[in-house]
Amino acid sequence: MMSGSFVQRSDLFSYNVLKCLRNAYHFNDCTLCIDLCPENAFSIVRNKLMLSDIKCIDCAACVGSCPTEALMIRGFNPNAYAMNFNRLKESGISCQKSIPCLGVFDAHHYIIMALRSFDTPTCDMAHCGECPLNENGAVESVIREKISAANNFLAGAGSEKYIGMNEEKSEQNERRVFFRKALDAAKETLITDADISAAGFEKTEYSDADTPFKLLLLSSTVKENLENLKKVQSEKSGTVFFNKAVSFDLCSLCGDCIQFCPTKALESTTDGQGIMFTQAKCIGCGICNHICKTDAMVSEDGFDLVEIAHKRARQLIRYDMAVCRECRCYYPYKGGEALCERCSGFKMEFSDMFVLAKDQQIIE
Repeated sequence: MMSGSFVQRSDLFSYNVLKCLRNAYHFNDCTLCIDLCPENAFSIVRNKLMLSDIKCIDCAACVGSCPTEALMIRGFNPNAYAMNFNRLKESGISCQKSIPCLGVFDAHHYIIMALRSFDTPTCDMAHCGECPLNENGAVESVIREKISAANNFLAGAGSEKYIGMNEEKSEQNERRVFFRKALDAAKETLITDADISAAGFEKTEYSDADTPFKLLLLSSTVKENLENLKKVQSEKSGTVFFNKAVSFDLCSLCGDCIQFCPTKALESTTDGQGIMFTQAKCIGCGICNHICKTDAMVSEDGFDLVEIAHKRARQLIRYDMAVCRECRCYYPYKGGEALCERCSGFKMEFSDMFVLAKDQQIIE
């Protein structure tokens, strides 16, 4: 069901059409939520992602998989839960208690919980195997991948903290007979959006407006824990933070990568003659790589936690601008003859058409 605010809803679940990568960029082929949904509530219609409010059972198993936070479950905010996890009087994270499916969390949330907690957060995995949401094993597999990604990041950063996993069932009675019961329990928690604002984690900068909150919250958490992280630089990126580079020889400074970046990780320099990259905002969607007509944009390994903690932008490339001696237009100068790429190509391909007969005889 579509509302005027471009949000499709079931009872408790909502999907923001404008945040979805499939809808933001025609050639994006993300299927993360489709692959996870146990009821096939998502479908692609004319290359756009659509939600069936009839099929959706509000299980929240897909929420954490969305890189742009286009998916939400009413009554439970994974960002608020992760930020306030250290205030809870338990270290266990279980769908048998006051949260929906563990699929509601991304690797970012697990890292935040680990860094902000005194005790080791432990995920209850004992019930995943026989859960009705996990018929084909997809949900459990993704949950374990997220936990593994979080632990790999923490280990790579030299942190002694990690996310544990409990594989043994407790003797308590099964509460998850109906998914609605788990969500009703989640709605009774005291963790709300207001807690985020109170802690000073609001999106106060205009440039942060399009950045998923889990990335901003993780940056702030890394900043708070920098002194406890023994390795602030790594040659491997993993699946939490991503890195970019631009080829000086290939880039035409067309600006398409900047225009289509969904999180504003790529921005123009103040003078418009270069490209800035903020690693803390990149979700690794690959749109910039795909849209680059000259294949100048490439993905690289490595992360810098100081850069991430301060959301510091790094200059990927910058050109001096010159005036083409043929068309008299400004273009990014790369050395050599003062010709823009268009005129240079035209000269090489059609120069023989403008040679006079007398000049042709001299050439011959």
